[in-house]
Order: sequence, then C-alpha cells, then structure tokens
Amino acid sequence: MIAYVGFGCRVLLAVVFFAAAVSKVRGRRDRAAFQASLGAFGVKPRWRPAVAAAVITCELATAVLLVADVTALAGSAAGAALLIVFTMAISSVLRRGTSVSCRCFGASTQPLGRRHLVRNAILLLIAALGVTGTTPATALGWNPAALMVSGFVAVILAALVISYDDLVSAVLPR
Repeated sequence: MIAYVGFGCRVLLAVVFFAAAVSKVRGRRDRAAFQASLGAFGVKPRWRPAVAAAVITCELATAVLLVADVTALAGSAAGAALLIVFTMAISSVLRRGTSVSCRCFGASTQPLGRRHLVRNAILLLIAALGVTGTTPATALGWNPAALMVSGFVAVILAALVISYDDLVSAVLPR
C-alpha cells in the first residue's frame, strides 16, 4: 500500500513541477513576467534570464526524473532541493516586506505570503513520501488498477496545488 502512496506522490510532484515550468514559458509575456519577478528576490537584471532559465530547466528535469523508477529517488531529492530553495526565497521576500506576485504557476495577482510557505512544506512532505515509491515496479509486482487509482488521485491533488492561490482567494477573500 505504501508503495502506491509513494507512486502517487511522485506523480503529483511530476505534474506540479511540469506545470510550473510550462506556465513560465508558454508565451513571451509569461517568460518576461517571470524574469521581472526575480527582481523582488534580489536577482540583478543582467542575471534574470539565466536564473529564469535555470529554474525552468530544474523544474522540467525534476518532473522527468520523477517519472521513471530508476531516477525517482533523484527526482524526489531534486524536488525537495528546489522546494527548499523556493521556500528560502519566499521567506526572504516576506521578511523584507516586499510585495511580489506569485509566479509559481504563471501569472497571478496574488502576492506571495505565508500560505506559499505552507504549500511548500506540504510539497516537501510529499517529496519525502515519494521516496517510498522508488522501488522498481518489477520487484513489487504492481497492481495496474491500484496504480491507476493512485495516479488519478495524484493528478487531482496536483490540480488543487496548481490552483492553490485561486482556491485560497475564494475561501479567504481579502
């Protein structure tokens, strides 16, 4: 059972990191807005294109690593490392009192806040649980139906993570 939970965690993180990367590059405006938002994190203008490219590349690489059993442990570790870096960056912005829109999943009018730290903490827990799903499928004799249920639940939960800002805004209006 725990292996299916771990598998679901990997699927959830893969979808989240893939969506985060794609949302930053789906158009010129999105890419420019993401690069511009890096200024609030202290990134100098000349470094913003490189930092943006590095973030997007790391998000895509993490998503790809999480897909295969052979690289899932590396993907979970990369995801955890990214989440720690993102959490530190958000904490830095919050400590300085700087207001910056969350560009985690593309354009958002919601400023970064404590809720983003909570979201990242939950995703870090999911990354840790994802490690339990790194046993090769052939060794476990996966049940295809259980895999499908686990994957389906993971995709639904990933959609909730991706729309987190909108959901929080609906529940807790300013």
